[in-house]
Amino acid sequence: MNRTAMGWTAAIFIGLLWGIPWIVGTPILEVMDAQVLVWARYTIAFLTLAIILNVGIATGKLEKKKDFKLNWENRHDIIWSAACGIIGQGAFSFLSFLSLDYITASENGVIQGLIPILILTVGFFRHNARFTTLQMVAAVGAFVGVAILVMDPKSETNGFNIGHLICFGSAASFATMAYARAELAEKYGSVATMFHQFIFASIGFGLYLVFTGADLSSALGIFSSPLRILCITILGVGISGISYLIYIYAMERVGVDGTGMALNLMPLSSFVLAVFALGESVTPMRLLAIAVVIVSMMMFMKFGNDKAKETEKQKSSATKLTTQKA
Repeated sequence: MNRTAMGWTAAIFIGLLWGIPWIVGTPILEVMDAQVLVWARYTIAFLTLAIILNVGIATGKLEKKKDFKLNWENRHDIIWSAACGIIGQGAFSFLSFLSLDYITASENGVIQGLIPILILTVGFFRHNARFTTLQMVAAVGAFVGVAILVMDPKSETNGFNIGHLICFGSAASFATMAYARAELAEKYGSVATMFHQFIFASIGFGLYLVFTGADLSSALGIFSSPLRILCITILGVGISGISYLIYIYAMERVGVDGTGMALNLMPLSSFVLAVFALGESVTPMRLLAIAVVIVSMMMFMKFGNDKAKETEKQKSSATKLTTQKA
């Protein structure tokens, strides 16, 4: 298998893997509240990345770009790292798990699949990013797919409810921090940036649990069965820890655009696993909704890639003209 094929394999694996957090979280939510699960997840995640980071630097596999200093001069990065951890990771995970009290895991996965559109929407308002007309059409198509899913008369949730809004808030929490996360990763490195965020998510939710008088001892419920131990391992070690290394590996081989395309498999992954692992029903409208969302997201990414290539081509032409005039 060549370098590119291995990159696509890794990207597809991540697209499928990142569609299952809300599925594997379901058995754990039977013994603890969503906020306790979030705290446990990110505590395990930052410990995992601490080991990976130290071993990687020691063996030369990871390059340390810049030290993350906890001082007043670095307050800007500290604040944004905390925001990325508490909002972009903690609130994202908490609201998503909370929504499972009202909606199905497959509905959750489809709504989370809107994250790429939400990220570019944030870019539109804050960073002067622009959508093409075809991207707008594709985005509308994705939301139509979600509407079809929500209004399915045979759905276990009996139509639209507060859970769908909570889940959308979860996706928005992740999307609003995407650009800040990218800027921090450029400065400190991807693995180190995720490590910092997970620490803030763990500390932030830990303090929240203490002040609200939550039962932290319920976290021990993860040891009540082999299934729950497996689920928290997948969540904390696999999805929040090791998977980011695989994600970086994929980006290095097929690029950000290729990896982004593979992430459109998230709704499909959530749906398939929800059906086979949790016994959720399969209805014609649900299948139609999944297909509409996935196709719309793929077209959205494709039109975005075409726009980026055209912009790059125009810049190249302008550079050549400038050189010729000189």
